[in-house]
Amino acid sequence: MKNSITIIKNELSSHMSNPAIMGIIILPMIMSVFVMNAMEIAEQDFLLAAWLLFAQAMVGIMITGPNIIEERESKTIDALLCSPLSFGQIVFSKCFAVLILSVISQLGVYFMNRGVTSDIFILFIPITIGGALLILIGAIIGLKVKSSQNGSAVSSITMISLFLVVTVYQLLPEWVVRVMVAVPSVSITEVADMVMTQKPIAVLQSGIVIAWLFVCIIYIKYIEKQWTK
Repeated sequence: MKNSITIIKNELSSHMSNPAIMGIIILPMIMSVFVMNAMEIAEQDFLLAAWLLFAQAMVGIMITGPNIIEERESKTIDALLCSPLSFGQIVFSKCFAVLILSVISQLGVYFMNRGVTSDIFILFIPITIGGALLILIGAIIGLKVKSSQNGSAVSSITMISLFLVVTVYQLLPEWVVRVMVAVPSVSITEVADMVMTQKPIAVLQSGIVIAWLFVCIIYIKYIEKQWTK
């Protein structure tokens, strides 16, 4: 446990001393304010939920994926595997450090647009789980894509695709909208929207997010077996 805490501290220190990464964390906060003020639409709660997703995707995917690829190329992960730490502990530590940054970014988006409200206590759970899911997606990209150039491209495409789907899917035919709920970013956004509008618990959407979370964990365990043969 002490070793994991040390890695988490080192990861946070490394991330927060990197201006590019700090820009990624702060950018969703700033962009959300401009867009929320510029777009006067009826469903403000859904728009805010979409920007929470944007923060999750940008921080979770754009930090985790390229960072893991960089450490693979520099053999940092190989060195850590020679320590008492297991593959799972290494991935967990790296992902948890990014999750802290993801939650900070999302809370910033919320507070800058809504201020401090009681909704944030209930919302904290779905934004943490949603952030964790997108971080795991970023980790899979980092563990599977071979080069940093390709990794940055795949991370960017994945992040943009997940966000853009949320911005357009409600304009599609109703039957397509129902199918699109299976896309993780759509379910994450709908859960956050329902919490903020105080609607009944989104059982289907919550189940889909949890299912995707387990799928990602299982796949990372599969990657672990390949790495530790």
